[in-house]
Amino acid sequence: MTQALYERAGGAERIRAVLTDFYEAVFADLMIGFLFKGSDKARLIEQELALTLRALGADVPYTGRPLAEVHARHPILGGHFMRRRKLLADAMARHALPDDVREAWLAHTDALRSSITPDRDNECDAPGAAARVRAVRGDS
Repeated sequence: MTQALYERAGGAERIRAVLTDFYEAVFADLMIGFLFKGSDKARLIEQELALTLRALGADVPYTGRPLAEVHARHPILGGHFMRRRKLLADAMARHALPDDVREAWLAHTDALRSSITPDRDNECDAPGAAARVRAVRGDS
């Protein structure tokens, strides 16, 4: 029987360690940290842990809200998404995860892009972001 990717990664505790390291970097990051201001870091880690474990083959429930709903109120640009992806890749490298695990985890992250940002590329869309903020606030 083939070992699931989450097992090859070292199991839930090792993935939690990667996510803890990752979110420390995210919250401190000058480019995207502001998007997480006021967020509950421990809750984010646990919700992302469930999503990641599922993506890597574990049979665990995800009890969070739909990602598109959670992220709709934030003006997340394509560049923000890619910066987050880079910080995640860096955390995985620091924890020396196997290449196939890193590739699968990043592919899962990439597959969620449309639930995180409407930006299809990595260019800044300042007018689009401003319009999304106005829509969330109910401004005219």
